[in-house]
Amino acid sequence: MHSDRGLQATRPGVWQILSPYWRSSERWLAFALLGMMIGINLGSAWVNVESNRVTGAFTDALIAVDWQKIKPLFILSFVLGLGAMMMTWINVLGNQYLALRWRTWMTLRYVRRWTSTRAYYDIERDGSLSNIDQRIADDVNELIPATLNFFLSLVMVLINTVTYTALLWSLSGTLHFSLLGGQWSIPGYMVYAAYIAIILQVALSHWLGKSLIGLNMQQQNAEGDFRFLGVQVRENAEQIAFYQGGQREGDRLIQRFARVRAIALAVIVRGLKVSFGQSIFSHFLSPLPTLLALPQLLRGEITFGDMTRIHMAYGSLGATLSYFMQAYQGFTRWLALTNRLRDMEAALQAVENKPSALRRYEHDLPGFECRDLRLYAPDATPLTAITHWQVMPGERWLIRGASGVGKSTLLRACAGLWNWGAGEIVFARDRKIFFLPQKSYLPVGTLKAALCYPDNEAAFSDEACRQALITASLPGVVALLGSEDRWQHRLSGGEQQRVAIARVLLHQPDFLFLDEATSALDPQTETAVYQALIAGLPHAAIVSVAHHQALTAFHTHQLTLEAAAPPLRQAREETQHAVIKEGQRPENVLSN
Repeated sequence: MHSDRGLQATRPGVWQILSPYWRSSERWLAFALLGMMIGINLGSAWVNVESNRVTGAFTDALIAVDWQKIKPLFILSFVLGLGAMMMTWINVLGNQYLALRWRTWMTLRYVRRWTSTRAYYDIERDGSLSNIDQRIADDVNELIPATLNFFLSLVMVLINTVTYTALLWSLSGTLHFSLLGGQWSIPGYMVYAAYIAIILQVALSHWLGKSLIGLNMQQQNAEGDFRFLGVQVRENAEQIAFYQGGQREGDRLIQRFARVRAIALAVIVRGLKVSFGQSIFSHFLSPLPTLLALPQLLRGEITFGDMTRIHMAYGSLGATLSYFMQAYQGFTRWLALTNRLRDMEAALQAVENKPSALRRYEHDLPGFECRDLRLYAPDATPLTAITHWQVMPGERWLIRGASGVGKSTLLRACAGLWNWGAGEIVFARDRKIFFLPQKSYLPVGTLKAALCYPDNEAAFSDEACRQALITASLPGVVALLGSEDRWQHRLSGGEQQRVAIARVLLHQPDFLFLDEATSALDPQTETAVYQALIAGLPHAAIVSVAHHQALTAFHTHQLTLEAAAPPLRQAREETQHAVIKEGQRPENVLSN
């Protein structure tokens, strides 16, 4: 399980998540679309004010049965309604198009940062963040339209608040009343009533729904964990079936879903409390504009049309201000999404800026060198150390040592996948380097695509791919070269390792590192595979981590790693952490 708690202290601000797009090369088109939508909102405000005037005049004309006024007012009302509808549709289209462009830019940016700097490996290895794929795919998709809607809604709220406040102030007149023996007058009293009502509603909403922010974030995490476990079951179906672990996996999925259900129920209950409180409060306040305007109507100070306009203006101002109340639950979800993306940004920044005393670089050398190399576990426990190790083209090295001494860690450090250490790792400039782990990645698609990975399948001819499979002792799958499948499930462990060997033969690297890369093969096939590597890569340097004694025959040099001394003795003994037996050549080394 991953934990995001450690990232909360280093979360960047919300602006750092949202602003990069508006500084990108797409900013001018984005600002143009945003300006168009703000202009439409201004036009909509004018249409609403004009509709209010027309409605009042139309009401008075109906009461007076004045056909000469009714006809043009009816036509004008229809045109205003049509204009409002057209502006709404253009606004929706512009909003969706801008949201799509923003989401595309942001998604591609995060995908590149996740995959191009090995952050995908560091984050999973360290367990620093949960469900980063879900955050890129789902959270970005939800956040962008929600952010646009919130911003444009706030702009519209500000425009309409000013518009309807001025309109209601002009219509409501002055309230005169007697109190405590004196005469009192409140100009624009309907405006005060509307603002007091909405302030009370927002305060009530926050009091009832403030816990929704945390609940929405927990719900996103729980949904991601549930989907992740389902993917794990699907990806490891055969292993689970061998263990007859279906029931156990079912229980684990049910436990994960129980948490999803519990949090979803808590969100529903809390949302119901917020909605119920808002509805009850709004219901009790609904007669307020009528009651406040009624005395003026009864005194003959306003007409019925004027009262209709007052009621409409009060309702419009109330609806505008009630946005803050109605959007509260949506805002809590938006804030949860931004927090999850802020955690992701913090995790990516931590990987990109992680300091390390272990330097890996290229130089004008014929081979590969480790200099004053010291490797540690993530908890700073010393693993092993190498004073100097040099690998030249054409040499074949076998790395030995007790379990846990750091043999695989050394290969990870050489590949740039391990940051806990110090020293230098130097490779010859512009040389192709290949690392084969015990289980190699075979992407879903054609077998040729899996064989050519990480290059595109067009980089190699079909004939070259067939020959590589045959040389790697896999003649039986040559006919499947163009077939699409999930090869990590279709092929056995030994077949997958031989596909990886064929991949190496195809790419012809200058330096090849194998970490138990033939452990699933029988001795006869393993011998054939190493013979193929030696014959196919005569000038390449090959470094193997293996436990099989028989592989000694295929290597010209050995590097024996020893456990590092305790930290207090490390300075005195660090030159004794590795024994390099250069020049030790077994008598039964196979020739090309």
